[in-house]
Amino acid sequence: MSDQFYLAMLLAAAGRPNSDKQAVLSAEGAADPGEGMPENRHPECQAPAAGRSMPYVEEIGGFQSLHFSEGAVQSEMSLADPRLLLSDYTHAMMGFLLFKEAPEQIEMIGLGGGSLAKYCYHALPDTRITVAEISPEVIALRERFRIPADDERFTVLCADGADFIRQHEGRPDVLLVDGFDHQGQPPQLCSPGFYDYCYERLAPGGVMVVNLFGSDDKFGVFAARIRDSFLDKVVSIACEGGSNKVVFACKSEQFPPSRPQLLAKAQRCDAQHPFSMSSIAQRILHRLEQRKHPRAGYYDSY
Repeated sequence: MSDQFYLAMLLAAAGRPNSDKQAVLSAEGAADPGEGMPENRHPECQAPAAGRSMPYVEEIGGFQSLHFSEGAVQSEMSLADPRLLLSDYTHAMMGFLLFKEAPEQIEMIGLGGGSLAKYCYHALPDTRITVAEISPEVIALRERFRIPADDERFTVLCADGADFIRQHEGRPDVLLVDGFDHQGQPPQLCSPGFYDYCYERLAPGGVMVVNLFGSDDKFGVFAARIRDSFLDKVVSIACEGGSNKVVFACKSEQFPPSRPQLLAKAQRCDAQHPFSMSSIAQRILHRLEQRKHPRAGYYDSY
C-alpha cells in the first residue's frame, strides 16, 4: 500500500489537475467475486465478512488505482505500461535483490493491484512466485490489473497471510509482506508470533521485506518485533513521496553486507532494472552506518 497522497502526486506530475479528473469507478465489478474469475478457481475463498470494505478501481489520467476507501491508494498502475513500478516503496521492496540476487522462490503476503507480483514474474523468469491474498474481491480484479494467470511458476492463493505462513508448505528465499486492508495492517500480520513463523519459514540466507507505515504510532513496536525474531539482522529505510518504511530482515550470518558487496550488487541490478538500485543501496548503507552509533530513541525510527 502506498501513501494516500501518492496518486495526487502522479496527477500533478502528469499536469492533470485533481479538479479536472474523470474517475471511472468499478466497485460494481468488484462486488461480484465471481466476475472475471472462474467459478471454481478459488473454492477456498469465503464470502466477504460483514462490514468489510469492498475494493474498487479508479481510472484517472492514464493511471488505474485500487482503493478500499476514499483517498487511500492501495496500488497504482500505468495503463500505458502495466508492468512499471510507479511508487518508491515498490522500488525499495525490490531491494531484496541486494541480499538475494537470484531467488528460486518468492512468497508474497498481499496481492493488491499486483505491482510487485507482476514485476517479479516478468523480471525474474527463473523464479517461482506464490501470493497469498485474503480477499476474493481483490483476486477477482486480477485481470483488470494485468496480473498473470496461474501457471507452473506463478500461483495466487486465497488465504489469510498468517495462516499461509503457518500452514502452507514452502521454503522461500524471499518473503514479501505487504498486506493491508481498509483499516491498515491487520494485527495477525505484525504479531511477534507471525514474525517468528516468517523467520522459521525462510530458507537459510533468505530475506523478509515488510512494508510498514512510519507514521504509525506502533511502528517502533513492529520494528522491535521483527528485530527480535530475526536476531537483530534488520535494517529499514524510508521511502520517498510518502510515509512508508521498508524493513529488510535477513536469515543469514553474512549480515550486514559490506559496502563493496552491496554497491557491486546494486551496480549489477541497475543494468537489469528500470529504477535505481544504487539509490536503495545508499539508503541501506546510511541506515547501517547509523546503527554503529545508536542514539536515544533510535529503534523507534528503526
